[in-house]
Amino acid sequence: MDERHAALHVLPPLDDPAPLPEHPEPAPAPAVEAARPVRVHIVGADPLARVGIRTLLEGHPGITVTGESAPGPQLGLILRSLCPQVLVVHGPLTAEQRARLAQEAPDGLPVLVVGGEDEDRGPAHGHLPGTTTAGQLAAAVVLAAAGYTLVPAEGRSHPRARVSSISPDELTQRECEVLELLARGQSNGEIARSLTLSEHTVKTHVQNMLHKLRLPNRVHAAIYAFETGVRRPV
Repeated sequence: MDERHAALHVLPPLDDPAPLPEHPEPAPAPAVEAARPVRVHIVGADPLARVGIRTLLEGHPGITVTGESAPGPQLGLILRSLCPQVLVVHGPLTAEQRARLAQEAPDGLPVLVVGGEDEDRGPAHGHLPGTTTAGQLAAAVVLAAAGYTLVPAEGRSHPRARVSSISPDELTQRECEVLELLARGQSNGEIARSLTLSEHTVKTHVQNMLHKLRLPNRVHAAIYAFETGVRRPV
C-alpha cells in the first residue's frame, strides 16, 4: 500500500460527523421601567377645596395624589413619610401657616399655590388663580416637578388660552404615544426603548408632532398633552 492509501486509513469516519456548533439565542431585551408619575400632596385649611383640587388632579395621567392635609404640626412628618415631588397649596394661608409650611416642607420641594391674594402667596414655584382648569393645574404640576417656575404674564388677569388650538385628532396614533411619553418627562432615548423604535425615528415623530400642533418646543408639547387629556392608546 502506497503512502496515499495509508493516509486515508487515519481519517475519522464520515458516517457520524461532529454536530455543527449552535448559535446562542439572543439575549432578551432589558425591561424598560415605566415612567413614574409625579407625586403630589395637597395642603389647605379648607377641606372642601382640598378635595376639589384632588379631584382635578386624579383624572390626569402621569400624576399620583399622595393625599391631602391641613396645615399643622403633623404636616412635616406626613411629607417626609409620603415623599411628594410637588406640593399644591390652597390659599389663602395665614402668616403663621406659611411660616410653618416653609419650616416643615423638605428643602427644594416645589410649591404651587392655588387661589389667594398676592400677599398670601409666599415663596412658591408658581401661583394659579382659583379659576384654574384641571389641564392648567396638571401642566403646572408637571413643570414644577421638572424644576420650572411659573411666571404670570404682565397685565394678564385671566388664564391664557391653550398653547395650541389644533385638535389631537390631527396626530397619528404613534405621535400620540410619543406625546404621552414626552409629557411624562421621558427623553427621546427612553421613548425609543418604550416603543421599540430607533431614537432617530422618535426624533422625527417629535418634530412632526410639534409642526402639526404649531408648538415651539417639548415643554409646550407637555402642557398641550395635559390640557387636552392625551392618553396613550390602550
